[in-house]
Amino acid sequence: MDEPDRREISIKTKTFIFAALFLSTGASLLVYIFSGISMLYTLLGVLILAFMIGSLIWRRVSSEKHAEFKRLIGYGTIAGILATCLYDLSRFILIKVTGIQFWPFDIFGIFGKALVGEQATGLWVSILGALFHIANGTAFGIAYTVAFGRKGIRGGLMWAMILELAMVTVYPGWLNVKALDELISVSMIGHFVYGVVLGYTARKLILRKESLHHVSA
Repeated sequence: MDEPDRREISIKTKTFIFAALFLSTGASLLVYIFSGISMLYTLLGVLILAFMIGSLIWRRVSSEKHAEFKRLIGYGTIAGILATCLYDLSRFILIKVTGIQFWPFDIFGIFGKALVGEQATGLWVSILGALFHIANGTAFGIAYTVAFGRKGIRGGLMWAMILELAMVTVYPGWLNVKALDELISVSMIGHFVYGVVLGYTARKLILRKESLHHVSA
């Protein structure tokens, strides 16, 4: 393997590691679920570690790669927020249309209490949990866009199905869910919509920028 090939592999490896850093919110949730350690402290610790690793990678890539990372983070933020909002909207519509009894939005209060303590009460706790949920979905969108943003709808769906598998593996035991079939139905539809929107939007934004660059050149 010659030097250019090694350099290309090194850049790709750094890109994938950089993308993985945006899974920090999800990682902190898993640590909390399996260990019971405060999610707030876990989240802060994971974010600090991610920032340190990200800084090391940032210093080891070119200024052109800096510009690319910034663009992809921006595109991923847009795609991730949009995908998360439509993920929730699709679940809400499904429940209202079919009469499913499982209500997935109770998780907002659970997330909020995981962050500030089980004794916390009030609407603000659910709002905090909803913000964590949106941040989580957005960060997953950024991770996907940085690593696989050009893959399109197919890539977005594969990414979403990985998230779906993780959710249906962990949540039933953690939340003691009885209506497992309803949880799977609701989450499957939601993640399908999430994947389609994320994959389409990320690719569209990336290719739009590239086409504008070619035109201006």
